[in-house]
Amino acid sequence: MRLSAFIRENSQSIIAEWENFARSLVPAADGMTPLSLRNHISYILDFIADDIDTVQTDTEQADKSRGKKPKSGMDSVAEIHAALRQAGGFDLDQMVSEYRALRASVTKLWGAKDLKPTRQSMVDLVRFNEAIDQATTESISYYSKKVEHSRDLFLAVLGHDLRNPISAMMMSAELIAKIESLTERQKMFIAQVSLSGARAIGIIDQLVDVTRARLGSGMKVIREQMDMAFRSPSSAEAASVWPGTGLTRS
Repeated sequence: MRLSAFIRENSQSIIAEWENFARSLVPAADGMTPLSLRNHISYILDFIADDIDTVQTDTEQADKSRGKKPKSGMDSVAEIHAALRQAGGFDLDQMVSEYRALRASVTKLWGAKDLKPTRQSMVDLVRFNEAIDQATTESISYYSKKVEHSRDLFLAVLGHDLRNPISAMMMSAELIAKIESLTERQKMFIAQVSLSGARAIGIIDQLVDVTRARLGSGMKVIREQMDMAFRSPSSAEAASVWPGTGLTRS
């Protein structure tokens, strides 16, 4: 029996083992329905079986082994599976372990049939492993992209939300600085607050620029001469607030 035919005939047993394994991936699997646990496994099995049956040249096989296989339905199913697992709270290791369990489950069930090894069965097994590896690679790549996208969105929102309290702090410092009864030392502290707030706003602006570029809208770059000492005023600020510490600005 061809491995592709075995997968199609025993898909329910394979899916049941997939579901049982997925249920063990806690806490992400807690409360998930059987349908959610099974996710796209039936489609993944269909595409694996079809891939085994598809005739491929030596060049195509070599390209696949190097991850150069053209986009196909298998890739799309693997990407959708990765997106749903990421949204469901599965970490990357848990998602990859599903494919590892699928590989073990299919080979175990197929081996239990006590079939006589043939050249075709060996070829089918190689093709099966190639398909699993391809699906795993596609899922990992897409999962990683989703995580990076979520991280960039978080940083963008964080930068936006930090701007308001820092701006309020700077405005308060500006108003306090207008009080005539302030001592020189108090004025120095207020100036330090304003300067530090301005630096924080600058850092936030840079963070927003980076996340905007990573999210696809690009980063505006302006070439101009600059004073690097002006861009690194930390030592001078510290020396002005804590005189006598020995900090100097070269």
